[in-house]
Amino acid sequence: MATQGFNIRFNGIIGFAFMVLLFVGLFFIAKGVFTVLAWVAPVLIILALLINYRTVLNYLKFMLGLLQRNPVGGIIGILLSFFGFPILAGVLFGKSILDRKVKKLNEAYQAEKDGEFVEFEEIIKPERETKLDLPPMEKQAPVKKDNQYEDLF
Repeated sequence: MATQGFNIRFNGIIGFAFMVLLFVGLFFIAKGVFTVLAWVAPVLIILALLINYRTVLNYLKFMLGLLQRNPVGGIIGILLSFFGFPILAGVLFGKSILDRKVKKLNEAYQAEKDGEFVEFEEIIKPERETKLDLPPMEKQAPVKKDNQYEDLF
């Protein structure tokens, strides 16, 4: 019975060590991604401005509005934007690409909905010289059905 308790403790220690190693590995992966984004961030901001400058302007307007409505929240937002600039640059770049795609899809939908002007040539139909002479149609008298049910009323 004593060995059974030892195995449970030993399994718990192995699980804890594995979890610590997993989090250390995730930390180094996140650190590497953040470092790469830190080097690429200026290029991403410039590309975001070239693709759709309104995305960056809307973010700046949002931060200014937040600062006016809630000064403490605005200052915290500005600090987070400053320290998280590499992530912010990636997010703004992705948002500008998505905004451009949405704009193109919307334009395509509007063009399909409204229709495009097509150049055409009006074709004049020649009048028919021969008209068909058809005999007048005879109207048939409606046939009365012998219905005993209607006689009840």
